[in-house]
Amino acid sequence: MTTQTVNPPTVDGYRDSDDEFSSDDQEFHVDERSGRSWPTKILHNVIQPIKPKLVEIGKVSSADPTRCKPSRGARKRCDVQENKVEGIWTYDMTPKSSDAEKRSYSRRILYFAGGGWQAPPSGQHWTFCAEMINRLQDTRLTLVSYPLAPKDPVQDAFPAICKTYNVLLKQSSDLGERVIVAGDSSGGNIALCLVTWTMRHQDVHAVRPPSAILAITATTDLRHNHPDIKKVDKVDPILSESSINATAGAWAPGHSDVNQQNGTNTEKTDRNEKLDWSADDPRVSPIHADVGVCIRNNVKIHGITASHDVLGPEAVEFRERYSTPHRRTNLSMPGRDPGISYDSSPDTKKMPGVLCPQCTTTEKEVWVVPGHSCPYCGNLIRVSKNSTASTFNMVER
Repeated sequence: MTTQTVNPPTVDGYRDSDDEFSSDDQEFHVDERSGRSWPTKILHNVIQPIKPKLVEIGKVSSADPTRCKPSRGARKRCDVQENKVEGIWTYDMTPKSSDAEKRSYSRRILYFAGGGWQAPPSGQHWTFCAEMINRLQDTRLTLVSYPLAPKDPVQDAFPAICKTYNVLLKQSSDLGERVIVAGDSSGGNIALCLVTWTMRHQDVHAVRPPSAILAITATTDLRHNHPDIKKVDKVDPILSESSINATAGAWAPGHSDVNQQNGTNTEKTDRNEKLDWSADDPRVSPIHADVGVCIRNNVKIHGITASHDVLGPEAVEFRERYSTPHRRTNLSMPGRDPGISYDSSPDTKKMPGVLCPQCTTTEKEVWVVPGHSCPYCGNLIRVSKNSTASTFNMVER
């Protein structure tokens, strides 16, 4: 793994005096791995012709598909407590305990399972979450079974998720627990959107912000217009371009006139945002979100991307947009999937950073690599040879 440290300026925001991350961790990491076993290669070749069937969303089997029955394996490995928080079913998973005393935990994971926004947590999700709890004995995990599309598209589901999340975050803040908001695929999308949106208006001195976001092969841009998606579509063993467009359409059907104050604060910002529940809305596509709120409050962003995943190209673009200078982020996106091959190890380059003249204000600096577009306004930033530019270190793929 190649790492270079970005020395960011001091910023206002939440700072934990007992932060588990040292200042040495305020870095941007990219860890790329390659290699795929022969059994995995054979399996991928076998299932690729039938991959459309693998991602089909089955019919809802109950009146309330969000109310789950934990898998037998999960119940054997950990204790599971069902709760209903602000109308949404949640499942607290804790290590098996033989005593009747109520345990306290130092960390809490709020997990959102993937499934194209249309399926409840699968057996694999329960197994994965139970494994985390089994390995992290000082941690409890809350699996959030959020409202599902197409019955509850994003304009209905997201405000409800925000309400539940705020209650859960307040609970953990009062208990002194560190919170990691995590999810895979569409669940990773919700994790990113949820934290970046709610942090904009959160009183960080009353409620402790989450320590980190973990986005596992997350959907970062529901427009799905990245040119490399078509190339990856040929090698992705499970997902396809058509399948991700179908699930995106179910979750975010398009512009909606639903009351913008429905559970989410939408006061005007200094950016030209589209708050219409379309794929250009930061509550729908985290690539449009203001990650600065995480940076100012020391919320780490960790993630996993894969080169044989059709969601990978846009996730890499998201990663690279926010590897700009003066960002206190530890955006680590290792491609650890053993079934994915990677091209090369990252190398380190020094690149100049300049302020975007349109988006920079007295309260916020927006740094952009010359020759790249500003992630906020989209303007291409160019500088002349006589321009003054700050230098920074970054890991470039």
